[in-house]
Amino acid sequence: MSFSLRRLSVRVLAPILFFLVLAACWQWVAFNLKSILPPLQAVAGDLLARPGFYAANLWVTLQSALAGFAIGCVVAILLAMAIIHFAFVRWAVVPVALLLNVTPVVAISPALIVAFGFNAVPHIIVAAISAFFPMLINAMTGLRAVDPQALEVFQSMSASRTDILLGLRLPSSLPHLFAGARLAVVAAMVGSIVSEFMGTAHGIGATIVMATTYLNLQQMWGAIFVSAVSSLALIGIVGLVERLVVRW
Repeated sequence: MSFSLRRLSVRVLAPILFFLVLAACWQWVAFNLKSILPPLQAVAGDLLARPGFYAANLWVTLQSALAGFAIGCVVAILLAMAIIHFAFVRWAVVPVALLLNVTPVVAISPALIVAFGFNAVPHIIVAAISAFFPMLINAMTGLRAVDPQALEVFQSMSASRTDILLGLRLPSSLPHLFAGARLAVVAAMVGSIVSEFMGTAHGIGATIVMATTYLNLQQMWGAIFVSAVSSLALIGIVGLVERLVVRW
């Protein structure tokens, strides 16, 4: 067996074995401490018995998460562009961004519900706030991480700030932007789910709350599993887009 094939086998088998160990530990807890975890087959049975229920609630959450992700990323990139060109924007924006990042979304949600009502707007805003900071930091880093020699060439040709931004900074920052997008899409998903803990009867977050209220462990862990798999899928989609866009 070649070295590359052996390495690939290890990379495939290692996570499988680890998941099997986790599953065995889960089953042991489920059969000995039934009030803590349900058996995996019970969770799988609930998912297979009601796929439409989980799909409908996931769609509600995804709409808020993706809308917030798009808004948060666009605002973050635009502000990052302004920050690298104007020092006063950096001093004004970065402290506010840090404040938003350290503020728990659970504390923001009730205020947003009071302000905007029981609709999707509060969940979209929370998702946007959650996605904003990781994208802002990565966008700032990427837009600054340009090749000094390439920058000198642009400047020697009397290129404007716009020309440098569009012709050099944005293309060279794409790996950082996609890294930020992977973090931001998960943060938006988490923010959307957490915001659904109150103020709505639909969505994965609301499904978890209802299951907790009625001690329906199968539904609770089914919803958690759906949220985890969907978040992994979103990361995979961002990674696929990156492969198609970033060719170097």
